[in-house]
Amino acid sequence: MPVFVAALLGGLYNIAGTLAGQVLIGLGISVVTYSGVSATMDFLMSGAVSAFGSLPANVTALFGLLKIGPCISMVFSAMAVRASLSGLTSGSMKRWVMK
Repeated sequence: MPVFVAALLGGLYNIAGTLAGQVLIGLGISVVTYSGVSATMDFLMSGAVSAFGSLPANVTALFGLLKIGPCISMVFSAMAVRASLSGLTSGSMKRWVMK
């Protein structure tokens, strides 16, 4: 008897999930998953560091005086915090969207 009840509840769960999903799709509400956010951030950071490494010495010294390195670090840190507050988990972010 418990196997029958478990199967019945499992079937009802699948039907309810499908019905709820169909209702949300009908209303124009869906979930979008952005993946590769952390890989993109790493790529941008390494590109910025390599671009500054290829500059002439006098420009690099000027950037050092202007504290451009810490400014770039702050910008990337702010982007990372914003992504984590938006729901970034394990390199992907899910957001509810309405059409």
